[in-house]
Amino acid sequence: MRGKLCAVLMWIALPFAVAQQPAAAPAQPAWPEPCVAGARPSFDVVSVKPIETNSHSSTVHGGPDGMMLGGALRRMILYAYNLHDFQLMGGPDWIATSTWEVHGKDDAPDPDASKLNEAERKALNERRMQQVQSLLMDRFKFKCHMTTKELPIYELVVAKGGMKLKETAADQAKRDSTSINGHGQQMHATATGLSTERIAALLGSEVDRLVVDKTGLTGRYDLTLDWVHDAQEESADMPSGATLFTALEEQLGLKLQPAKGPVPVLVIDSAEKPGED
Repeated sequence: MRGKLCAVLMWIALPFAVAQQPAAAPAQPAWPEPCVAGARPSFDVVSVKPIETNSHSSTVHGGPDGMMLGGALRRMILYAYNLHDFQLMGGPDWIATSTWEVHGKDDAPDPDASKLNEAERKALNERRMQQVQSLLMDRFKFKCHMTTKELPIYELVVAKGGMKLKETAADQAKRDSTSINGHGQQMHATATGLSTERIAALLGSEVDRLVVDKTGLTGRYDLTLDWVHDAQEESADMPSGATLFTALEEQLGLKLQPAKGPVPVLVIDSAEKPGED
């Protein structure tokens, strides 16, 4: 496993990468198919410029009237379609090496997120993703198609010793927050008010597989998790500690068991480097 989650991430409830059905929410607009250009939300003002930064990292900052994304186009596509790395295939080599800073702004400010309920926050986040999809299609001439492949996955289940998660007492506005920090191979994660479906989605980025929630748990949970990445090579300065699989079972009472299942995959058909604004 590689250290993909070493930065603090803005985790958002997104609609695409998990295999199970999302919770019921108010009716939303009928968005176009993910890879078909059409009537989807777009930013009122967009700027794109090349930058020099680490192509393996990415930045996503949301604001009251838009957002900023920084990094390689591949990372932006993963964000826009809520994909894990293993769910994205094809495209020219430069999409993973050339890096960009993208700003998208709306004329009207967003509603105060602290005053929105969970379904309203999810709808707002889905709109942001749709806006980024529009930006990619317009400025990067991004074209793609969707397919499904039978691939190795993990199922998230309750371990034999029983679940050790703590039911949250946090207010609605403070739920669905996650912080993940890493120092070398040592990782530390905290979260407030997550469903096990969200926990499964979070774990997928770490294990390079789709993780499907099979726990049967329906609550919202707070958690703290400490683990050490599997090393590609043994070294004298490797930190001691439990791997993710062991830490899940010992600290949270959860287990990842191997399986196979259908995995949605996005295939990049073409993309072009944009001109600088």
